[in-house]
Amino acid sequence: MDVREFANRFQKRYPDVDRYEVADHQDISEFEDRLGMKLPQSFCTFVSEFSNGIFLLDCEPIGGEVILPDLPDKVHIRETDEFIASHRLISLTMFDAVANSNDHWVFICEDGTPNNEYRLGFISQSSKAIVKTLSSFEDWLTIFWDHDNEDEQAVPVFNTFYSTLDDRLEILSD
Repeated sequence: MDVREFANRFQKRYPDVDRYEVADHQDISEFEDRLGMKLPQSFCTFVSEFSNGIFLLDCEPIGGEVILPDLPDKVHIRETDEFIASHRLISLTMFDAVANSNDHWVFICEDGTPNNEYRLGFISQSSKAIVKTLSSFEDWLTIFWDHDNEDEQAVPVFNTFYSTLDDRLEILSD
């Protein structure tokens, strides 16, 4: 689901949710300059048209802070058995709100990715490894939306892949 479709659906279902202010082009450009990397085009649309910081349904805190400053120089991506330089990771979420941990989603910034639509990875605070990947921010938004039941508590994206606490703890600690 693209960002604009997500925003329209979200606004229709949750018109009273506070979404914070949006970022303008200069804000995004200055942030990218500080990072030394470009953000995904879809994420730029999200922060400039929907929200520049939101606690999505009390379970996915989108922010963009560096949470794990003690990462090794190279971070292991388990699913593909590859390594990425830790300075090439940009936080998408600030922490795992449901688990009260510093596990969180990061953009895996790789050169040559069209429109900077990087993969996302879920990084474990205990193993310092990326334990789950998704193809893009819009893939992440789709999974989030598809697992939202407005009558119940929202489900964090990571939990949709590992439904029990034991499953999640196992994958996060390996």
